[in-house]
Amino acid sequence: MRLRTFILLILVLILVGVLALILLGNSGIGPLASLFGGDESSGDTVDEATNEEGSEEPLLPPPTPTPGLEDVVVARANIPVGTMLTDELLEVQRWPRNNIALQGGYTFTDTTRLVGRIAKVDISQGQSVLSPMLALNPTDVASFGSDLALYVPFGEVAVAFPIDRFNGAAFAMRPGDSVDVMMTLRVVSIDPQFGTILPNRVERVIQSALLDGQAFLFPPVTNGRLEFIPEINQVAAIVPSTIGIIGQDFTFGLPIPKRVTQLTIQQAEVLYVGTWYDPLELKEDVEAEVAAGLRAPTDAFDESSTIPGRLERLPDVVILSMSSQDALALNWAMIRGVDINLALRSPGDQTVFVTTSVSLPQIIDQGGLAIPEQSNFDLHPSTEDVFIPSLPPWNVNEAEAAETAEQQ
Repeated sequence: MRLRTFILLILVLILVGVLALILLGNSGIGPLASLFGGDESSGDTVDEATNEEGSEEPLLPPPTPTPGLEDVVVARANIPVGTMLTDELLEVQRWPRNNIALQGGYTFTDTTRLVGRIAKVDISQGQSVLSPMLALNPTDVASFGSDLALYVPFGEVAVAFPIDRFNGAAFAMRPGDSVDVMMTLRVVSIDPQFGTILPNRVERVIQSALLDGQAFLFPPVTNGRLEFIPEINQVAAIVPSTIGIIGQDFTFGLPIPKRVTQLTIQQAEVLYVGTWYDPLELKEDVEAEVAAGLRAPTDAFDESSTIPGRLERLPDVVILSMSSQDALALNWAMIRGVDINLALRSPGDQTVFVTTSVSLPQIIDQGGLAIPEQSNFDLHPSTEDVFIPSLPPWNVNEAEAAETAEQQ
């Protein structure tokens, strides 16, 4: 009886063990899990473990973590050079910390630290405001000089040159244009001892009076000479002609200078056309006129513009940027009264021209001109009766309109 009870107990234990294995297999645990179709997650776990143990198929790289963000002060609108910063011109944006400007430590995180500072350079909308772009304080404008000086390229200087409609490309120039400078020199012969224009003044001597100790000088002859005339078998005084042609650039009776023209300066940059006005002062003047009712509110100063193209309708000066050597040549030419003309160049043209100076002999030789021989006929009317048209340096209608506006 005891043996049968013991056998039944063993059978019950075996049955309980089998049921436990079956239940664990259904739940994906135990050695029977694969027989009962274990879930995909368990298979993935095995695959991952296999890959970690040296499977030939590489795993995908882990995702790159997103860099942190930091506050950066940027321009809400275009900020011209010389502008005093206000809250309306600035805003704060969130930028990644791996930004170069942030890594360099040049950015700002709070707009209140920038209010009242002055922009040294133009700042575009959306551009971060960096510390090198700003003056130390509102009164520190002198620390970086004039506004125009900021536009002079390094290694060059800015010079002012007087212009009119003829030598100034008809006022077509604007800041950013490039011009070439043409110079026309008048060359005359001089006495190496006196340093004066030849010929020298001739004073005739009465030889007999000289020997007798009397006054021996004839009345002086300016730029004349003594010459033996075979036809009359006498010595005569030859004096210069005083006949001239209207429009000539030399004095009648004096030697005609030899003119030569050459392209002397190339690719000078136009910085400004007209007299330069400080943008801050100009803004204050315009706002005062608007407040006084002298100007319409729509004519207020445009802060989005950096350098106005031209404030004067009839400018009389242009500011050019060039090398120091070219500036010396231009200054010398202006002092010596050399004729100077500006030639406007195509945008972006960097051609360096190699030119030959132009003079009357060069035009005749190179152009193949034939000098006409003396003839016994001419055109009518004569040159004295011909009216040569010419234009004043200013547009008469515009000058009269400007003068009328100033008087009103």
